[in-house]
Amino acid sequence: MSDARPETGFRRHTPHRRNSLVLRALLLNGASAAVTVLLFVLLLSLVAPPMGVNAPGARLALWARLAVWPALVLFGMVCGVMAMRGRTQAFNPIEDPESRSQRVAQRVLANSVEQSAIFVPALAALVATLPQPSLAAAVVATGLFVLGRLLFWAGYLVHPFARAPGMAMTLTINLIVLGWAVLLQLGGMQPG
Repeated sequence: MSDARPETGFRRHTPHRRNSLVLRALLLNGASAAVTVLLFVLLLSLVAPPMGVNAPGARLALWARLAVWPALVLFGMVCGVMAMRGRTQAFNPIEDPESRSQRVAQRVLANSVEQSAIFVPALAALVATLPQPSLAAAVVATGLFVLGRLLFWAGYLVHPFARAPGMAMTLTINLIVLGWAVLLQLGGMQPG
């Protein structure tokens, strides 16, 4: 009897080996989160804040320009799921057997929808309340969010553990954007 699981290709691990994998995953996620925070701070010093966005309509337009990028990534993921279905001829997701690549594409899409459902409204709250000189943070956060989703997608295609850096980047950006937006709401800051 083989110790490989046919459906995943992973070997069964002893408790010690599993603990070692968990520790390495935690270290990788922690390192990825730290790199994300460093990138965020570095890019904040390099990216100029958008100008002329003090009026509510201008801020709404800025948010719309930024929100299109996560939507574009999601659209690409939907196309990826469709391509996997066409490639394997499993058109009926209820009755046709799905390949590993189809399950990966669906999980990447589902997780990205969940993460975008946090990011996009939090980004709207941040754009609406950030002082104008700090609006570069919204631009930087959007770029890193999109990068995190792409890294997550690419990593998942390689190996489930390779999705960790992208997931950690996305989670870190969501925490920054959501946390900052909540602090601004609690503080009652007015834009401008």
